[in-house]
Amino acid sequence: MSAADIALRRRFAAVSLFFLSFLCCPLRPCQAQAAQPPAASPIRIDAREFSLTLPDRLPAGEVLFTFENKGTQPHSIRFLRLIEGKTFDDFTAWQKTGGAPPSWLEPSGGIAPIPPNATEQYTATLQAGAYVVLCTYPADNGQTHFEKGMVARLQVDAATSAPAKTTREADITLRMRDHGFQLTAPVSGGRPLWHLLNIGTEPHQAVLIRLPEGASEYTERTWLSNGGRGARAGIPAGGVVELPAEADAWFQIDLQPGRYILLCSELEEEGRHFDLGMVYRFQIE
Repeated sequence: MSAADIALRRRFAAVSLFFLSFLCCPLRPCQAQAAQPPAASPIRIDAREFSLTLPDRLPAGEVLFTFENKGTQPHSIRFLRLIEGKTFDDFTAWQKTGGAPPSWLEPSGGIAPIPPNATEQYTATLQAGAYVVLCTYPADNGQTHFEKGMVARLQVDAATSAPAKTTREADITLRMRDHGFQLTAPVSGGRPLWHLLNIGTEPHQAVLIRLPEGASEYTERTWLSNGGRGARAGIPAGGVVELPAEADAWFQIDLQPGRYILLCSELEEEGRHFDLGMVYRFQIE
């Protein structure tokens, strides 16, 4: 694979499974009190086989999303901003012809796969512009879910005044760098509020995966590296994908008891980020 191909794949992961990894150093105990959600009303995104339901327009700035998986398979959300004057029609034309992801698709964050009947709250800042919203989880036939129809357009309108950012106290603050993670608290059960800060120079992910009894971390990592083909060992448990450098995001999702890995599966010339150290293991009793 050439360096140009790798750069294109880093701008837009064609499969939602190229996820995040965590290398964490607990620094202080977890806060006992429950974190408060943002004051803004959440924007709902509902996923089912094979469609996405969400508003077609939003104001620019910090947006709180409630993402609910009403289907029977895992689903995710990716936000791609159309730049260089491109439109949704250009995206549709590229989708029909295939080929390498074009440079005018700008990754702008998103929600890592969640299992059926799960809900994640996700807060991020969206710039004004036209977006494509899609699910790139792999289907059984080798396609991705967006190729089966899980794609929508979104227009983010310029704010008429300086958008305000909400202030909250996180249960866990996660700093993502090239190539490692630092947590301000150990991961416990319940529904902790995570605050992600990408202090690196490239996009990073923070994807949670629960490993059932007998499942191997390395089998799961191999499945991710192979593009999600075949049976999967792990169970998607939410998180954030493709957070741009110098950006931040928040998320909340229920964590069930079990063994977990938190990782980043972004690809670069040296390999997957989880192979470079961006993986963190923890257990919830």
